[in-house]
Amino acid sequence: MRYLWQFLLPWLCLSSNLANGAAMRTAEISKLNVVPSGDGVKIDVTLTAEVSPRVLTATDPDRLVLELPNTRTEAKQQHIAVNRGAVKDLRIGLRSAVPLLTRVVVDLGTAAPYELAKTGNTISLTVSSGNSAAGTGHPSPSDGNVMTPPKLNEVANPSMPMIQTSDRKRTRIGFRVKYVAEGAVYLAGGRSTGLQEGMKLSVGASGKGRLLSADEELVPVAELHVLSVAANSAVTEVSGAKRPVKPGDWAYLSIEDSEALATRPVLRSDRKSNPSLAEASSPGLRIQTPKQEALDVGRVRARIGLDYSGISSRGSSIGTSSQIGLSARADITRIGGTYWNLQGYWRGRITQRSRTSEETLQDVLNKTYTMELDYDNPNSKWVAGFGRLYVPWANSLDTIDGGYFGRRIARGVTAGAFAGSTPDPTSWSYNPDRQIGGTFVNFEGGSFDSLRYTSTAGIAVSSIKWDLDRPFVFFENGIYYKNSVSVYHSLIADAPQGLTTNGITPGPGISRSYLTVHYQPSRRISFDAYHNYFRDVPTAATQLVGTGLVDKLLYQGFSVGTRIEPVRHFFLYTTLGQSDKTGDARRTLNWMQGVTWDGIGRTGLRADFRYSKFDSSFARGDYKVLTLSRHLGDRMMWDTQLGSQSLASSFTVNNKSLFVDSSLDMNLGSHSYLQSGYTAVRGTQASYNQWYFSLGYRFDGKPIKK
Repeated sequence: MRYLWQFLLPWLCLSSNLANGAAMRTAEISKLNVVPSGDGVKIDVTLTAEVSPRVLTATDPDRLVLELPNTRTEAKQQHIAVNRGAVKDLRIGLRSAVPLLTRVVVDLGTAAPYELAKTGNTISLTVSSGNSAAGTGHPSPSDGNVMTPPKLNEVANPSMPMIQTSDRKRTRIGFRVKYVAEGAVYLAGGRSTGLQEGMKLSVGASGKGRLLSADEELVPVAELHVLSVAANSAVTEVSGAKRPVKPGDWAYLSIEDSEALATRPVLRSDRKSNPSLAEASSPGLRIQTPKQEALDVGRVRARIGLDYSGISSRGSSIGTSSQIGLSARADITRIGGTYWNLQGYWRGRITQRSRTSEETLQDVLNKTYTMELDYDNPNSKWVAGFGRLYVPWANSLDTIDGGYFGRRIARGVTAGAFAGSTPDPTSWSYNPDRQIGGTFVNFEGGSFDSLRYTSTAGIAVSSIKWDLDRPFVFFENGIYYKNSVSVYHSLIADAPQGLTTNGITPGPGISRSYLTVHYQPSRRISFDAYHNYFRDVPTAATQLVGTGLVDKLLYQGFSVGTRIEPVRHFFLYTTLGQSDKTGDARRTLNWMQGVTWDGIGRTGLRADFRYSKFDSSFARGDYKVLTLSRHLGDRMMWDTQLGSQSLASSFTVNNKSLFVDSSLDMNLGSHSYLQSGYTAVRGTQASYNQWYFSLGYRFDGKPIKK
């Protein structure tokens, strides 16, 4: 009974999360089209799951930033030349791994009006010509930027109501309820109509329309608190409901907030080319162009917390222990108005355990985080980054604790250097005492509409406790045709000096090579082919085998796979191949199969089950794992993995184990949060329970207006 509550924690986390909000699913970019649209450009981004996008604008130089939360893509940024209308080119890349965020940056020749639309899983960003009738440019007080409101029957999309000056203090502004999920209400109005996080609205007992005079009685049936805001929608939390909120209801701001909204500058993200068809606004309401929107300069989104964790071990080290640590998460852009940014997530100890014990699954997972301070100035030829990070042009080197710098020496050509230690336990050559450093040059070019490419070559050295271990060269190449075909290859050739090969010096040779070919003829089906080669045995952490984080090290030789979506949100996938490793007495099959159900019924749960059987120089065996998750934006996230693994590896004697790993992350208030996690492992040698709690402070500073 002593540890009963520890076993109940994952299920308490599940029950708590099921009672809140709609699910946010991890998405990937399955297709991106850039097509002409009138005198401008339309950018269609098709994802594998729905997300809530938003658009930021920036100046010096002009650009639009389409943010796709909970969306995964390559860490290395891709460049796409467009050169049509106001759009010069696009840049797509992973902005943050924790929380997951992908950005599509649209570089502009001049400021231009834009329109954001969403249809299912497809997000459309239409950028008009900077010389259109709407005219953005660099407006002055006399350039027509202050507009007379049109008549109501001239309004193409009246999401912002017209408020007469004489009535402004006597009118409430309303927003229609689009749909309702468990615990969350979505409004038809967002940043473009002036809604902001923290605002409160009252839901009326009956529909009154977009405007409600102060003389009319408002009988509230529920209160809404705005949690997050996109360009044209907002997510709110319900409180004090006297009846269920339903689609079609109207939610009203207070008279004071309505007055402030009517006089505050508001971004018109969906402004039409013809000013006479612009959305209705109050007299004197300044219709801002993207050129004038507040930048994310000095925006501070960060968290810092104090951790407590404990372990009850029943394996090779019997007893209990505890420790105190710190955790931090940051998403800080344009620090102090500069071009430095800080993104990432980190957790570490500040005290030693009260007693020694074996390294746990959570200990290993804590080493997979990244925290990067980078310099990204589009006006400069220099780029740099420091922290625990990926070298952007050489992801095959895995993460380093250190830094890089580079210089754009010509169009599409960047040269640079990097150095650091290798802390990532998922990497092929993991060793906590290893240091690497080297130089590289990268070439990239082409167009997303046809063929594009990227190619990196470099030379480096690896040392163990500063003794030379392996000088090596590395190559990383990718070629892509539209959205249907991609070929990626990485290769490392080295000359071991004996430190990590038991004194043997086999001479120069290819130490590892990884090739993947991807073909996607349609949105619902894709095919892949892989070839994986290792000369030496990988040294990743075996605790991570069942989590799927080291799958690339489990399959040697040639294999093929497919992924299909027979019905919406239901995916089947499989990979099959023949093992080909040094010392094979006989060939065996490597295979993996799985199923993903994204959004189960109305629960919002995402489930994935996977079975894998493998035979490689790293490990031989099989694993089964079930993953369950439920996300409500950044407000609440719950994830659980349950699995078993059986393996034979030279790196562990713990050849059989069962495990459950669960985590809950939730915001308690406007400036506080709680994280909790629980892991239970039952193995041949490792057998323990581990739990942690983190209570901390959230920073959510507003960007500097420019």
